[in-house]
Amino acid sequence: MRSFIVIFFILSIFSLYAESDPCADIKKAYDKKIEEWKEIETEMKNDETSKKRYEELLPEYNKKWEEAQKLKGDLKQCDEESKNVHKAFYNKGINLKKEKKYEEALEQFKKALEVEKDFEDAFNQICLVYIELGQFSNFEKEVEKIKDKDTKGKLYHAAGKKVLHSKPDIAIKYYKEMANYYKPDKAYYLIAGIYVTKKDDPKTAITYYKKAMKLDPKDHKIFNALGATIVELSGKTTNKVEKDNLLEEAASILLQGVKLGKKGYTKYYEICIRLAQIYNIQGKATSALTYADMAISNNKDKKYSLAHLEKGIALIKMKQYSQAKKMLLIAQEDFQTKNAVKYWLDEIAKRTKK
Repeated sequence: MRSFIVIFFILSIFSLYAESDPCADIKKAYDKKIEEWKEIETEMKNDETSKKRYEELLPEYNKKWEEAQKLKGDLKQCDEESKNVHKAFYNKGINLKKEKKYEEALEQFKKALEVEKDFEDAFNQICLVYIELGQFSNFEKEVEKIKDKDTKGKLYHAAGKKVLHSKPDIAIKYYKEMANYYKPDKAYYLIAGIYVTKKDDPKTAITYYKKAMKLDPKDHKIFNALGATIVELSGKTTNKVEKDNLLEEAASILLQGVKLGKKGYTKYYEICIRLAQIYNIQGKATSALTYADMAISNNKDKKYSLAHLEKGIALIKMKQYSQAKKMLLIAQEDFQTKNAVKYWLDEIAKRTKK
């Protein structure tokens, strides 16, 4: 009785395996056809087989061989297709995702995983679909299944970007996760940006910008953003000593950005104009003039209004009123600087009237 149970168990396992093999029927047919062909071949090779019988068997021999070769080709094709069936589901999912049919795409990616349970590309796409659908609890469960660190970090980046405007605190959470796996300097830069633009917290932003700068000390945009944020923080204090120290720190940071050179940074002029603004506040007119000129020369718009405004202010402080007026009239053409220009033109009129 016991041996019967064991045999039954083995046969059951074999049966399950056969059912899981989509090519089992073709293989069975091929094996059978080869056996039939071999039977004919054996008879043909028998010394007792007459020439007449040999000739009678030959057409059947050739036919069985051709049929066997066709089945062999079918089996090979079936094997290849069965090995790549997960990719077929995946590709269908990609096309549906492009058409923004996210629920249908999700179904195809899940089918791909049923065939190939460790298919990481499918996990990746499932995460991206959940991001698009705004199903972040599902995203958080699926993203933990990703093994590749870069891929995992990029997914957190995509999730953070999706909720950046609607849920900035959640975006910060995702960018912090991103920092654990992929480009932490970029993650900290993005976190800092949220603290500046969404939470009005330049002090915390500065902390993250400094983390980013430490990781990538050759990224212009970090120096630019950090310098600008320190200036913003200086505007929130009424303590003169603290304000002066912050402006000095901002100038130092921006100067480091200038020293990196302009290559590879299209907003190099921004670093220059920020320095010009700080130097004008500090009363360092010559330095302000230098960086205002650099801002103009590095901007495609040679009538860059903000730079002409700062240049005009520097020239006023140097008592070069006629040249200052020329600069201010250029800046006056831009509505963004028009009101500031009016103030400084009035200032020239007061000073030249005396």
